[in-house]
Parts: sequence; structure tokens; C-alpha cells
Amino acid sequence: MRRLGQPVLAGVLLYVLIIAARIGYAGATDGRRKSDVIVVLGAAQFNGRPSPVYQARLDHAIDLYRQGYAPLLLFTGGKRPGDTYTEASAGRLYALRKGVPDSAIMEERQGRTTSQSMRSAASILRQNHLRTALLVSDPFHALRLARMAKDLHIDARVSPARNTRIQSFSLRARYTMREVSVYTAYRLFGE
Repeated sequence: MRRLGQPVLAGVLLYVLIIAARIGYAGATDGRRKSDVIVVLGAAQFNGRPSPVYQARLDHAIDLYRQGYAPLLLFTGGKRPGDTYTEASAGRLYALRKGVPDSAIMEERQGRTTSQSMRSAASILRQNHLRTALLVSDPFHALRLARMAKDLHIDARVSPARNTRIQSFSLRARYTMREVSVYTAYRLFGE
């Protein structure tokens, strides 16, 4: 049993290291390009105010919008029990306060997970004949988002938010290891 266990353990460790490296590389790569829409993945909000992590995503997306990378912003994310605002509506309010016109904002208000938000966003893109997208989230999400977009037949690139609050080595390591398991679950089970 021990002879079999060591190669299996080595294989699992090698897999984790490869996926962690791919997550790091994808998060360090900015795929910004002119697109039809910028899709911003939601994060925690507090009574309509974005959390620091969400604010970093929103600021990055608004900068891309102002630089002319896309004429539309699509904010994603539903709400948790007890919330008054959805993540998407908190994003809208933040963008409006930053001077983005309401006509340039769309919302996906149902998704409570990245997968649900991406599926709903894909539907919104198809309904509105939007063919290309820039996806904005934290760097550790980039690999999974790119894969989800491919699986949903979205012509998308990822532009990770650089000013994320997840900066310390220990936080980045923890989020990367979590993402290794979430990415693996997504590839195995689609959720």
C-alpha cells in the first residue's frame, strides 16, 4: 500500500503545483482588448456599499470603460438572505457615483456563485447580441473565468483587478489553494 501511496501522493502534489502555477500565470496576464462589454464579477457588499475587494474590481472595470475598452458594463451577483441590495445593484450605484451613465450599465442579479453569474451573464450577452467580453475579477479567478467563458461559448478575455486587497503572501497562498480545489471541482463537476 505504501508503494502505491507515494506515487499517488506525488501525482496529487504535482497536479496542485501545476494548477497553482497556471492560476498565478493567468492572474498575472492582462488580456484587455476592445470588447462589446466589460463583465464584473460580484463580491461582498454591505447595504449597497462594495466591500474593498469588490471596490477594487469596480474601479478596474470603470478604468477600462473610461479608456474605451467597451461601451457597456455588466455587473453580476445576487444577494444573500437578509441583504437589501444585490451585488450587481451595489456595483451599479458605485459606478453611477463615479460618473458612469446609467445607459452604459447592465445587471445580472441572480447569480450567487461565479458559475451561476457566468451562466446568467452568457444569457444576457446572447440576448443583447454582445459577442466579446472583458471579464474582471481578482487575479486568482482568472484561470477559472477564462475556462467558464470558453465552456459557455463567450469570446472573452480576463483583465484581473490589480489593486485587489488580497496582497499579502499568506492571503494570496490561501486564495490560490482554495482556487485549486474550486477549479478542480469545476472541471470535474461543472460547478
